[in-house]
Amino acid sequence: MKLSNIKAIFFDADDTIVDHKQCEKKALEYLFDNIQEEYREQYQDIFRPLDRNLWNSVANNSNPVPKDDIPEYRFKEFFKMIGLEYTDYKKANIFFQEGFANAVALTENAYDIIKYLYEKKYKICVVTNGLVKLQKPRITNSQISKYISEIIVSEEVGINKPNPQIFNVLLNKLSLKSSNVIMIGDSLEKDIQGAKNANIKTIWYNPNKKINHTQIIPNYQITDLLELKQIL
Repeated sequence: MKLSNIKAIFFDADDTIVDHKQCEKKALEYLFDNIQEEYREQYQDIFRPLDRNLWNSVANNSNPVPKDDIPEYRFKEFFKMIGLEYTDYKKANIFFQEGFANAVALTENAYDIIKYLYEKKYKICVVTNGLVKLQKPRITNSQISKYISEIIVSEEVGINKPNPQIFNVLLNKLSLKSSNVIMIGDSLEKDIQGAKNANIKTIWYNPNKKINHTQIIPNYQITDLLELKQIL
């Protein structure tokens, strides 16, 4: 049974419609190219958990270094782990961020479903945590940009998901009620809980078929974005 009264669809960015892993890989390749060092495929398997654990430590209040130092600190640790004698960590971070911002990689079926929903006259919006300079270009430079009405990035509003205010900012921009929108995201804690905090219906995008061990219950669960055709 399809939902009625939905006028806008809010999507998370990374790992929902944007392939974060592919963007990260392109960023690392760009970094190594600019510092004139050979890039090896296994480097991402080393960098990815290091980077994620550092940022997660901030959320858990267990961070080994101040939040503002993480961008450079991660490369100090990363280069040490791979035995690379390159010490301009500030420049390394700049190259990585440039490569990441310019990376364009959509998740499977993201283009097809967003085009489908746009043609069904839904307003398509993106609500994402992160930095404007890293998040917006990866959407505006992609094939889906022409279908997107609004992009809200936490940095520009000073509020991160799951705080409901980031959703309320977008509702106000669109002049819509919470009952008129639905949120689709891969994170139970940020996307689903955040939307629930704002009284917005939710769809958990769970392509890897993870088991939900939390108390956060989405209204719907999908493993393929094309399954949205059965709901919207």
